[in-house]
Amino acid sequence: MNRKVLLTGSTGALGQALAGRLRANPESFTVFAPRRDGGENSVDLRHGDQIARTIERVRPDLILHLAATFSNDFDEAFAVNVAATRHMLEAVEASGQPVRIVLIGSAAEYGAVIADENPIGEDHVLRPVSAYGITKAWQTELAYLHASRGANIVVARIFNLIGPHLSERLFVGRLHMQIAELRRGVRTRIEVGPLSAIRDYLPIDDAVTQLLAVADFGKAGKVYHVASGQPITMRELLIRELAAHGLPESIVVEGAALTNRRGYDVPSIYADIARTVALLKKREFHAEH
Repeated sequence: MNRKVLLTGSTGALGQALAGRLRANPESFTVFAPRRDGGENSVDLRHGDQIARTIERVRPDLILHLAATFSNDFDEAFAVNVAATRHMLEAVEASGQPVRIVLIGSAAEYGAVIADENPIGEDHVLRPVSAYGITKAWQTELAYLHASRGANIVVARIFNLIGPHLSERLFVGRLHMQIAELRRGVRTRIEVGPLSAIRDYLPIDDAVTQLLAVADFGKAGKVYHVASGQPITMRELLIRELAAHGLPESIVVEGAALTNRRGYDVPSIYADIARTVALLKKREFHAEH
């Protein structure tokens, strides 16, 4: 069976990897990946009429909604992370089409986590401390609302990713940018904020595998973590990434003034991935049979 997939956010790091995985299996998936570049298939997700026309034209079996912004500007974050999602869900509901929908959530929804609350389960209270986290939490609430109306919708709540093409607003993306600049000779050191925080990092290819398991086997109205379930300090992560590029730790300058994070920085957060592991086992079983 060939499924038509509407993939938003295809220019981001995860979107590129996901599109590549799906397109490598053309017998099973036909991928439609609209972009905001003004081209023939351009769609501005902030405009409900454009989303509705796209859904009517594509008639997708599966929507993977990855489009988002990390902006700290509240109006922009709301427009992209909340309003665009609302337009999409309302357009699917109005179409009457039987569409499976996967919304991409974020660990930022949890916000102020106390260290001994880890590992965090999907039903943990949401206490976001950033515009991004707040708007992603509202996106999840929209998922619950539409699931209560009968929508076939799940949330894949992503923690932190490792891989190429990540946004420079993220720690790994900013680190990779600095490494590239160091290679070109335009900088002599790596500058980072405090490195004591504990996080949960997952390679992008593994995130794609987990995301597809959520898409195939996740229960409608539920949230599933996309994560490693393994805590790592930012310092350990940095040293590992430097070693992978053949660089010494001695080139690192660490300081509070060098961070790009505004406001409260959660000291420790990592995921309980039991729900997702169960889906991965289902996926393996179906693949073997």
